Amino acid sequence: MRGLMMGRFQPFHLGHLELVKQILNECDEIIIALTGSQFNYIEKDPFTSGERIEMIHQTLKENNIDLDRCYIIAVENQFNVATWASYLKSSLPHFDKVYSGNDYVIMLLGDFGYEVVSPKFLDRTQYNATKIRQMIGNDKEWEKLVPSAVSKFIKNINGVKRIKTILKTDTKPQEF
Repeated sequence: MRGLMMGRFQPFHLGHLELVKQILNECDEIIIALTGSQFNYIEKDPFTSGERIEMIHQTLKENNIDLDRCYIIAVENQFNVATWASYLKSSLPHFDKVYSGNDYVIMLLGDFGYEVVSPKFLDRTQYNATKIRQMIGNDKEWEKLVPSAVSKFIKNINGVKRIKTILKTDTKPQEF
C-alpha cells in the first residue's frame, strides 16, 4: 500500500517529518508531493522545488528512513481545481490513500473517490511553515522547529537572507 502526503513544505519541518513516519508505519511506501512547484522567491514560497526536494531527501537520510520506500515528486498547482484529482493521478505514481488535514483537499479528493485519512498532527500552531518563515525573517529561534538537515540546508543556500529580503521588499509577484 502507498500513501500520499502533499504540501508546499516551505520549509519542511518536524511536523512534516513526524507525518512521514506515521504514514510509513501504516503504508509500505510514501509519495511526498511538493505542491506549487512553479512558485519560488516569494513570501509564501521562498524556496524552489529543487531546494525543497533536497531538504526532504537530506532529512530522510539523516533520520535513517529507507529511501527505497519514498518518492519525492514536485507537482504544479492547477488553474482548474475540478481537474486537480485527475492531474494528480496522471502525474504521480499510483497511491492508495491520501493523508491530509486540509478540509478543502479532503473534499476535493473525496469527491473523486480517493480514501482520505486525517492524520495525527504535532502541535500545528507551533509546527507551521508560515510561522517558521516569519521567525526566520525576524531572527527568532526557528531552528528547533525544523530537522537539523533543513536548518543546515537553509543556511548553506543563504536562505535566511533570502527570506529577510523577500519579507521587506515591496515587490509582490502575483500567484494564481
